[in-house]
Amino acid sequence: MDRTRVFLAWSQEVQEDEALRKALDIVKRQLGERDCAVYDWSEQQHIRNIGQEIEEQIQACDLMILEGTSGRPNLAFEVGFARCADIPVIVLKQEDSGDLPEDFGAPKYLRYPSDASWEPNFKRFEADLRRLLDGLQSGVLSPGHRELRRARGEFQRGVQQILDAHSGDHAHLYLMDGLVRALSGAVREGGQSVITAHSEYYVRMFNALQKNKDIRVKAIADLTEDVEPFWKSNKPDLSTPVGERIFLIDWRLFFEGEAELSRYIDTWRKELQRYKDYKIFVTTKDDIDRRARHPFSSESIGLNLLLVEDDATFGGYRRSRNSTGHQLFVMEHDEHRCENAKVFYNAVLEGAVEFGPTDDFVSLKRAWLTKHRIGHWDASWTQQTERRPPVYFDRYDQHARCWIPSYNEMISECAAAVAREVLHIRQGTGKPVNLLELGHGTGSLTARILPWIKHLRAPSEALGDLPPVGHYYAVDRAEQMHDLAREYLGDDVNARVYLLRQIAWQGLRDDLQYDVIFGSLVAHFMLDHGAGRASADSFFAECVKRLRPGGSLVFSDAFGVDEETGVDAAGAVGLWRDSMVASGLSEEYADGFITGNPDMCDAFSFAELKESAEGRGLVAVGAHSIGTVPLFKVLVFRRPAQDAAAPAT
Repeated sequence: MDRTRVFLAWSQEVQEDEALRKALDIVKRQLGERDCAVYDWSEQQHIRNIGQEIEEQIQACDLMILEGTSGRPNLAFEVGFARCADIPVIVLKQEDSGDLPEDFGAPKYLRYPSDASWEPNFKRFEADLRRLLDGLQSGVLSPGHRELRRARGEFQRGVQQILDAHSGDHAHLYLMDGLVRALSGAVREGGQSVITAHSEYYVRMFNALQKNKDIRVKAIADLTEDVEPFWKSNKPDLSTPVGERIFLIDWRLFFEGEAELSRYIDTWRKELQRYKDYKIFVTTKDDIDRRARHPFSSESIGLNLLLVEDDATFGGYRRSRNSTGHQLFVMEHDEHRCENAKVFYNAVLEGAVEFGPTDDFVSLKRAWLTKHRIGHWDASWTQQTERRPPVYFDRYDQHARCWIPSYNEMISECAAAVAREVLHIRQGTGKPVNLLELGHGTGSLTARILPWIKHLRAPSEALGDLPPVGHYYAVDRAEQMHDLAREYLGDDVNARVYLLRQIAWQGLRDDLQYDVIFGSLVAHFMLDHGAGRASADSFFAECVKRLRPGGSLVFSDAFGVDEETGVDAAGAVGLWRDSMVASGLSEEYADGFITGNPDMCDAFSFAELKESAEGRGLVAVGAHSIGTVPLFKVLVFRRPAQDAAAPAT
């Protein structure tokens, strides 16, 4: 922080010169104790352009101390300038000398004896000066006050340069007028306790906090929004250290965004090296208590938060309340609302894990999974998914990606296979294709298919043709999954897809047929390898009842290994377990899942299912392997367009 700049002016024309010099010695000594930078005007008489020099020094000063006994002419100029610039003024006067005129603004007077030998009175003068400087230093001469006044002066000089540059009317004058009014309006919007500025000014505002080393700052950086794009840089343009910062990320980065999250991790490591006593925490929105509310509530853009607890100050981003809708950075000083901000901050911190300088992608992911018990399999969970507790459903999309590291690829490949079968059938019949999805879960597979259907439908609608896809029904037995999918799919529900709470096959009508029946991670619920081929025969018989001639079956899941894979069942399960651990799941959680899901570890192989399907008049189109674990595949079967009646069950 720059030193306090003091402009000191006095006159040698004072009658009691010895008393004056004694008073000045006391003043300079106390200013020296405070490490002030003193500009003594009376010692600069040798400067040729003294007028300009004096003006520049007055503009740059934080405090003006003037000797006013002599009534010298420059005194009025100096006091007037100080009043205009809101610079505090101390006027020294010998005892019994007259006061300055009232229009000098009633500056603070300090009287000193006119006789240099009056030691008790000089002691009083010294004590009075110390008290006055102490008060100023904790008030209008505090670092924040000084820096803001200096910034204001720079801004005013910038405006003056524009005025000086144009002697007549000019467009630049109006442009500057608009900028100045916009800035002043933003400052006035919330009164004295609120500062509002365009979000682009945030970094400059934030970095100014470093001028006060005693300010303790905490922050939440919401990386799920593009409000603070500088975090995508290898070296964010932030120079102010904070005590701790919570980074809020999209949980999907732990499963399908390793490259992006690794870039953040590199930045966080550099931040820890850059600042001492700095803590970094990482969390996701799913980890925050749902009852926690950002202090800006629904107006908040993202969950970014700047918290200066000692000053009861907090800030974040919101939209402008006028028609422009600009993105604003807002700081508030309010003790009650700051308490709410602290409660929110602590709620976010509660769900976060601390990032250490040696952490990498896997170790950070493992810490996050362990803290929230993501990927933990409870031995009490049965195949009746609707009876499982909320923790299973609330984190299902994260659980599934822990248990099946290739989950995203499997969903994508299943959706692609469904798309190929739709086009195949559409090409053969020219009619709309009806879809039935079994076990829609949270809607992950549905959400991959719907955009493709919309894209495919657009040309047909423009030409007035029948749409390529007619009805799309998706069923699931668990009400919790039904609610999650409805929330995830939003307006598409009942417009593009119909969600039905039913148990396959019990709730599905036998007289309705579909062109494509498909599902992901549902086959292991519907097939029981331990029951032998009869289970597979029954499954395909139910499929054929509801599958139109020429239709297709598409299922992605864990299936038994075939001979050509070169690995036995136990080896394949071992590879599966190893892939879970390598992706961040603890060995304990991986073993628990393997033990609790024998139906996935000992499933029908493609060869076994092919044999059973052919017995029901179906044709096996193929099996597409997913990832490096030989268990996971996408299987496709078709019913010939003109087939013989399926064998009786």
